[in-house]
Amino acid sequence: MPGGADLGYCKALNGSGTRVLKQYVRRGGKYLGFCAGAYFACADIEFEKGDPSLEVTGSRELGFFPGLCRGAAFKGFKYNSEAGARFCKLDTTSKLLDMGAPDNFKSYFNGGGVFIDSDLLMDRGIETLARYRDKLDISEEGGNAAAVGCRVGAGYAILVGAHPEFVTGTPKQLSSIIQEGRNGIPDEWGSNEKQRLMFMSAIFKLLGLKSNNSTELKSPPLSDLHLSGLNPGEVSNLLKTLGILRNTNESEANPMVIEAENTTFLFEYGGITAHKSMLESFVGDSSMTTRVKTYEKAPPLHEKTPYFNISTYFQHLRSYQDQLAKKISYGSLLLYGELMTSTNSIIDKNFKLLQKLPSGFTVVATTQTAARGRGSNPWISPLGGLVFSLVVRHNIKHALKAPVVFIQYLVALSIVKSIKYYDTGYDKIPIYIKWPNDICKSSPFLESNGT
Repeated sequence: MPGGADLGYCKALNGSGTRVLKQYVRRGGKYLGFCAGAYFACADIEFEKGDPSLEVTGSRELGFFPGLCRGAAFKGFKYNSEAGARFCKLDTTSKLLDMGAPDNFKSYFNGGGVFIDSDLLMDRGIETLARYRDKLDISEEGGNAAAVGCRVGAGYAILVGAHPEFVTGTPKQLSSIIQEGRNGIPDEWGSNEKQRLMFMSAIFKLLGLKSNNSTELKSPPLSDLHLSGLNPGEVSNLLKTLGILRNTNESEANPMVIEAENTTFLFEYGGITAHKSMLESFVGDSSMTTRVKTYEKAPPLHEKTPYFNISTYFQHLRSYQDQLAKKISYGSLLLYGELMTSTNSIIDKNFKLLQKLPSGFTVVATTQTAARGRGSNPWISPLGGLVFSLVVRHNIKHALKAPVVFIQYLVALSIVKSIKYYDTGYDKIPIYIKWPNDICKSSPFLESNGT
């Protein structure tokens, strides 16, 4: 249960909701609450008592911590603001140290509480997991517990007053706090990230979850790309077109190297492969290096692309193209990657390459590591999605009457129609378009695709 304000949780969950939660945890479930999610799980709370604009007091139904949570531990809190945000140091106890937590670390804080007299509640299944090291702005007579573990029947709850889940190593994420001139922002904040992750790993382990021992944030290695075509000569013709982009100092006995704006592409063709030494020569280059295996005569065998059968794809494509009165080239040239950053960005961010790609050129991926959602939200696309991008040569004179968003909408319409008419009963699948380009199923909150 995340932070925010626990009155909203009470309004939504009091009664049947909290009964379900209590039953779930007592039967062996786990609960993890940060800040407001921790207040909500205590028997009683006192928040800014005496301040008419902020005060929230009273009992709570969950009661995983059978005592009082009092806050804010540090003054300055304002709703919907970072004005009271700061960084506080937490000392961990032996329980978490045994799970691999650091002795101490610095955590983002914004309005969290103190678990009063937690050390006196051991006989009721309460364990103090971390303490505030900094001097509190409230009375410390009840102790300085910043995190507690609560045995609830066969289950377990961990409540944390601070926000150790907050990723703190990125300056952009701290900008609003820094701009408001808050004290306590350490110069070594980025180096604290390792300790923060160790703490998070420890509480996950205490909840019975599996957690990586390494705290290094590594992106998975991207896979090679496979370029193939439906018709004879298509790949060869494209390679000839791209040839004018190759590095002039490269021998034709080597793979074709094209250094685009964001990516260096190594095209292997005619039996020429990129040796390890050649690949290593690009390590450290500011751009990302991607190896492209080309297939001029026949598509790759299925074992080379186990998650996408390119031969079967081309068979279906040819079958449908044969039914058309006018031949079209969409999908005939295919670039496939099992794991790539984004089917869109690999062409959109490499304009030098994009200029030479024909209309209908298609990029397909099984998994994307930098897919884009609403706004600028990045996400990792899971297995099972149909992830693809198309190159469309759209005449600029049509830009006002038929902008790009209109083309995206037409594509979304065609996908919905193709599903509805796929076979008997498919017309009953509750899918629709959320303007302009999202395809949803059953509920507007369950997005299944974006175009």
